[in-house]
Amino acid sequence: MTTTGSARVPSGLLWTLALVGALAAPSAAASGPLASIPFRQGPPETLSLRLNTANGKATEPELGAPTWLRLNLALTATWRRYCSRPGVEGCGAFERLPEDEQVGDTSDFSSSQPYLGLALELEILPLAQGDSSVLRGLGLQLGAQRGFSTSDVTLTGDGGQTPVREVTATDTAFTAQALYRFYFRFGTTRPQQGYVGARAGLQTRAFDVEEATDNPLSGTHRVFPSVALDLSVPLFSSVRLDASGGLLLSPKPGRSPEADGGRRALEISDFGTSVSSFGWSAELGVSGEIWGPFGYDVAFRLAHFRDQFSGAGTLTGWADGGVAEETYSSLHAGLTASY
Repeated sequence: MTTTGSARVPSGLLWTLALVGALAAPSAAASGPLASIPFRQGPPETLSLRLNTANGKATEPELGAPTWLRLNLALTATWRRYCSRPGVEGCGAFERLPEDEQVGDTSDFSSSQPYLGLALELEILPLAQGDSSVLRGLGLQLGAQRGFSTSDVTLTGDGGQTPVREVTATDTAFTAQALYRFYFRFGTTRPQQGYVGARAGLQTRAFDVEEATDNPLSGTHRVFPSVALDLSVPLFSSVRLDASGGLLLSPKPGRSPEADGGRRALEISDFGTSVSSFGWSAELGVSGEIWGPFGYDVAFRLAHFRDQFSGAGTLTGWADGGVAEETYSSLHAGLTASY
């Protein structure tokens, strides 16, 4: 029994080895051809492109990306200068005349103190956060500004110069413009968004002085179309340079959205029978982000108006028209919120 039992062990072992060899043969046959195929590594450019794209679009973050809404609330300080001279085409030309030819009523107005006030601006670009479409730069800009102060008035006539008189006045401006911006990427390490743009719409500028019988100076009220070009270039991650320049088209005085009982007509009839006007505006400032949606905006703005009168006015010496020039210089400093 011992001899018979020991003979069965080799027989079973042979069957086991035969079964293992049969199972291992197909695997060896399949692995042979695969081992002969070399591994081809793609170029670094292809590998980098796949890591930084999703659905064929770049996913790297950009600073200063366009927002669909921007609100700017600013403190303002505005200085105003005004002059009127008869029979000439500029205030400086009158001063260069011989003294015996400097006849007629003239006026000079300067702000002894800045007009302190508030300015509110709202920009809406409903398609700004969409795909890179040419339509994402379409939007609307609305603005309002008002300041209060006292100013010094001096009138000069044939009888001499009147004493300096202090008057209370207000400065009010409104803006409603359509805008378009073309956005571009600026920088190489971490690109940011800058833009060039254009604006067109309506603006108003009203300077009101107190109504008193002994106040010989009237204000100016203008409603006019305007166009402007804008540029915004990012300098650093939280600082961008903003600049703009515009034309104020036919900003004639004596125009106001509200009824005045005929007082606005005096802004022309005092100096002549008709007037042609021209103006320009300029702005330079910096803006940036502070935290989250909040940022800052600091800018210096200029607006200049020139009114050329013709015909006979009611003031002394204004038999053949003359000129009036008006300049507003404003400093804006405020906070912004963008979404």
